[in-house]
Amino acid sequence: MTDFDDDLINDAFAGFTAAAAPSVRATGTGAVRHTVKRRRARTTAAFSVLGVLLLAAPALAYASMDRGNQGPPEVPATQGVTITPSGSPVPSVTPSASVTPSSAGTPGKLVLGPYGYGDLLLGQRHAEALATGLVVTREKINHQGCDTSAFLKGTPEAQDDRDIDGQLFFSERLGLAAIYAFPGVETAEGARLGMSYEELIAIYPSWKSVVEPGQPFGRGYVQVAGNADARYRIELDGSGVIQISLQLRMQDCYE
Repeated sequence: MTDFDDDLINDAFAGFTAAAAPSVRATGTGAVRHTVKRRRARTTAAFSVLGVLLLAAPALAYASMDRGNQGPPEVPATQGVTITPSGSPVPSVTPSASVTPSSAGTPGKLVLGPYGYGDLLLGQRHAEALATGLVVTREKINHQGCDTSAFLKGTPEAQDDRDIDGQLFFSERLGLAAIYAFPGVETAEGARLGMSYEELIAIYPSWKSVVEPGQPFGRGYVQVAGNADARYRIELDGSGVIQISLQLRMQDCYE
């Protein structure tokens, strides 16, 4: 509280004391006027004291505050929670950046080998292959001889009779004997349709043409890593790789 506030309170108490002090009473009209004047002085002094006290209370409270600890308390941040416009908390989600092959249904990555294509495996019968959901048929299945009525799901329509992209070969004796890739499907090592001879040799240096030995075209075979009973059949022409299949080593559907 300041010196000015102290002076106001002292003056108010002095006035109150003077008004309340005993005095000699006069008689008659003068006495009445004197009494009224004295009562007004008492009332004024009382209200002055009350007003000073009301003004002084906030000042005393403010003076008692710790000036070094002012301001609202800090609110701890909530980790991993996003507040929606409605006010309800929603846990934050970190997206996954990797794609892994599925153990059922269409593979996350279109990989051919070493045993098949996702859940579609070499040696399966027609019913088992269809149950994977990875196979579609375009005509009636022939259960005798070598059936070629089924294709990998997602295979584009054939451009001509020589286009066998995505085609499946079922042997009457061996079951699923060969799976042909379509554009977008790769071997486990990354070989794909359309790549050049140089790119293929960089992946499979053992590939050699059995049609034109020493030439960068024709069909050739590569051992499948991890499956001794299968091999890749890869064919090239002058523009690059035109056919890739995963097939049983002893398949009996073609050459």
